[in-house]
Amino acid sequence: MQEDSYMIIIPKDPGLINDPKAFFVNMKEKENIVVERAGFDEKRGVEIDLKIDERPYRIWVAPTDIEIPGFVRMGHQFSEEEIKQIDAVKRGLSMNMIYEGDCRQCYYDQLRLIDAMIPEKLAVLDCPSEKLLSGRWVELTARSSVLPAPKYLFTVQAISTESEELWLHTHGLKRCGMYELEILYSNNESSNDHYHIIETLAYRMIEAKEPIKPGDATFVAQLAQDMYLVVTAVPWKEALEHYPQATLGVAEDREDEVHAEDTYVVMAYRSPQDEEKRNYSPVQIYDEHLKRNPMFYISTSETERMSSLARERMEYMVKGFENKDNVVLAKIGLTTDENYWDEDNSGSKREHIWFEVKEIQGDKITAVLTQEPYYVSGMKEGDVGTYSFDDVTDWLVFTKECRISPDDAYLL
Repeated sequence: MQEDSYMIIIPKDPGLINDPKAFFVNMKEKENIVVERAGFDEKRGVEIDLKIDERPYRIWVAPTDIEIPGFVRMGHQFSEEEIKQIDAVKRGLSMNMIYEGDCRQCYYDQLRLIDAMIPEKLAVLDCPSEKLLSGRWVELTARSSVLPAPKYLFTVQAISTESEELWLHTHGLKRCGMYELEILYSNNESSNDHYHIIETLAYRMIEAKEPIKPGDATFVAQLAQDMYLVVTAVPWKEALEHYPQATLGVAEDREDEVHAEDTYVVMAYRSPQDEEKRNYSPVQIYDEHLKRNPMFYISTSETERMSSLARERMEYMVKGFENKDNVVLAKIGLTTDENYWDEDNSGSKREHIWFEVKEIQGDKITAVLTQEPYYVSGMKEGDVGTYSFDDVTDWLVFTKECRISPDDAYLL
């Protein structure tokens, strides 16, 4: 069952909420947005048919009371002053939208429409993913040429008891026309690894050209030289049979349709034979291997998206480097040894690895290699090199207060 993508804009000026004409005036200032029809739906509010970059959408907007539930996650960093301002706003503007086609593009377009309607906003409450988004992040993202990361489409929520048992499950994938994902019987020690399993499978589902169905095998990580983590999605009732000790995620916790319908548990296939026989195992059988720095799958398209965003926002990295109290890392794409290339040369020829930036001159950086490469011989930790901005595929700025990535560049 597909859900609407329902978001609530928390404006800096609450007075704008009661003036629909202002929304249209603001949108008309955007050359790429064309409003084709506007009407009124008694249940949903103002109904608008429009196009953004020639992509058609129908949206519904309406004033609404703002009440931020306690389970909502802070998707970004907010200052104490920003939190006070958000708490003081009692009315916001809701926007409903149905995603069709590429959900990444739809999410991006929804943020762009929000930014066009209400340019000055404190935050946006993304209800399907249960995240509170920074208004500054929404503005920067909406005005970028690069789509936001797929992680913004969903959240992995952890439910716990007084014991160490955790029930991990997603919220937000249903608006993409997909099923939600879970891992049962997790714990504090393994929850971060289990989170990465869910996140990687969710990315694979979002990026897939054809739907990944329950029971399908999906590669998510390399655990060792010849050991791979291949997972699948199993109906929760069936999965519970493999977790007789579980006290969370059981039938009593699923009396609402949110946690009872279209939600599947992530489990593992240990071999091709297991896949053929649909013989599932709990992902916990790999917990010891997951502690040993596994390589989680990142698609070429996601690597390219991250690289594009890093390069688009290089000025922020430079700004962060100007403060000598900060530590700046840059990820460089190094050419791998030929013996690691595929026979048809279709695979990646780059290993992306972190360097600490020591100097920036023009569009060149001098940096020190911080780790040993896997697939590039002749280079070792501590080696110094000079690279172009074009070689940078990601960057991080470590301040005294926080870590800032290209996605968080608004903090700089």
